[in-house]
Amino acid sequence: MPDTLPAFPTIDSLNWSPPSQTDPVEMVRSTRNLIIYADADNANYQDNVWDQESGDGAPRLNNWWEGSAPVARQFVLRKYWKMVPGTFTHLSPGTQLQKSWEYDHGISTTDTESITAQMGFSGGGLSASLSATLSHSVTINDLQKTTTQFTIQPPASGTRVWLLWDLMYQFMIVRSDSNDPIPQGTYRGDVDFSNDDHYSGAYLNYRWTNLTVSAGILCPQDRVFA
Repeated sequence: MPDTLPAFPTIDSLNWSPPSQTDPVEMVRSTRNLIIYADADNANYQDNVWDQESGDGAPRLNNWWEGSAPVARQFVLRKYWKMVPGTFTHLSPGTQLQKSWEYDHGISTTDTESITAQMGFSGGGLSASLSATLSHSVTINDLQKTTTQFTIQPPASGTRVWLLWDLMYQFMIVRSDSNDPIPQGTYRGDVDFSNDDHYSGAYLNYRWTNLTVSAGILCPQDRVFA
């Protein structure tokens, strides 16, 4: 079943001013393993490893160095509405407004690769992979620029307050039981890069710990005051 959209704030008067964004709604909070990038500090070895210590397979993280591991962390996915700049307006009778807005939405190839690599699944249909992995509907297209046009009808009487919202997804790696993103790195640990053929201390960095993406879903909100 698709997830519901976040609620809009209440337009309570003609003097009301919209927030730049609504309060985020948490979709997913998961304590799960993630992929972290390892770079040997004394040789030309680099690779991606799971951020859980293991004694089997390669490449693998053998152990974190004492005092150099990430704090206890969780993956969090949130969504919220961001106001499209320049859309908040008041209309009186007889003042129909037609306007176009150009905006960027979707996700770049680089960010797609970062999300898929760190989450531990292959690309090719990012939205489908995220939806299946997280058990929540996530809709993200490739990065694109779109021009959208809205015709805002005047009220028969009174004043219409109107604005446009853009749905955003926020991917975060946070301190457990908080909404505070952890640092991306640099952490330190011993990594086996090639099944005991090369074992080295390594610098370890997450590709991202706080990433926000527009879903490209625009929704208007309005209210008429007498």
